[in-house]
Amino acid sequence: MKKLMRKIFLLTALFAALIFSKANAAWQPEIRIGILRGVNSVTLQTSAPCNIVDADTQKILRAVDAGETFTIYFDEMTADALEIRGGYDLQTVINGKKYFGGVRINRQNNSLTVINLAPVEEYLRGVVPEEMGAYFSAEALKAQAVAARSFTLKNRGRHGAEGFDLCATSHCQFYGGVDSAQNLTDKIILETRGEIVTDGKRVVDTNFHTDSGGMTENVADVWGSAAPHLLPAVELETKTQPWTVEVPAKDFAAKLDIGELKAIKLSKLEIGKAAADRSKSGRVKFALINGKKFSGNDLRAKFSLPSTLFDMKLDGGKIIFSGYGRGHGVGMSQRGAEAYAKIGWSYDKILAHYYRGTTLKKLY
Repeated sequence: MKKLMRKIFLLTALFAALIFSKANAAWQPEIRIGILRGVNSVTLQTSAPCNIVDADTQKILRAVDAGETFTIYFDEMTADALEIRGGYDLQTVINGKKYFGGVRINRQNNSLTVINLAPVEEYLRGVVPEEMGAYFSAEALKAQAVAARSFTLKNRGRHGAEGFDLCATSHCQFYGGVDSAQNLTDKIILETRGEIVTDGKRVVDTNFHTDSGGMTENVADVWGSAAPHLLPAVELETKTQPWTVEVPAKDFAAKLDIGELKAIKLSKLEIGKAAADRSKSGRVKFALINGKKFSGNDLRAKFSLPSTLFDMKLDGGKIIFSGYGRGHGVGMSQRGAEAYAKIGWSYDKILAHYYRGTTLKKLY
């Protein structure tokens, strides 16, 4: 019986993979994801026969067999850039880790930059399960898939100066490649294929974060530039994901370069209530420390705080930060989306809640 169930499971997974591959065979944008920078060599292996070509002239430099392992060395590379491409089902192992699609290798800054070339829907297969695990509700996962796709297309070229579109870290979106893909999230991505969040004319920036703590943030209070769709949004629950960080007062003063710590002035945190030193959501805009202003973002960065939704006080020779939430607070809260999904909200309603005045559009 166990052998039969295992065969059924394997056949189901194979069937799902085949459907996903066929559905993605139609046109879709390609994304260039920076995987490695500043390396002297990279070892690769492709799942299908490919050619190594000069990216500028498209001249074939060498044929590669399926499953063949080979290494590109900076000192031996004569072209400015190499590319290794294949069909939509191509997978490439880069230094032992498997990714969707092909590879581009750039010679720059006396080293190699290794870039994964992946169709956007394949790329999302390695993003969605990294950003929101398969244990989330289906409608929350759909919201995440559409938000991730929109963020991807809106931010193409974010790392243009480095030769690629997006990185594989939290600076852009976490991307784990083939090993991150899961049947459930693959299904979700396929069901929302090509859908983006739009203001009616163009795709919009769909920032997201782990947990808002009770209310999301106005983007202008975080990064300075206003956007009409990235305004504070209420959550079903407040004071979520509580946290505490303690810092010795001497270390605190040294990091801020203020000499002896004498005074801290910051109004009390009330989620959803603004003050001169707090935004509408309650996040810290600035605190006065020895009479000098320090922004909430600076304090968060310097002391590795989970969010800027916090109180702070001097107590017994140490500074105690106590707050809520995880992340910058802009756009969709992933845990907030899950809470709304659990009370029956559809993914389009969730997205409209967090991205004010937007609608969904099927791009391809």
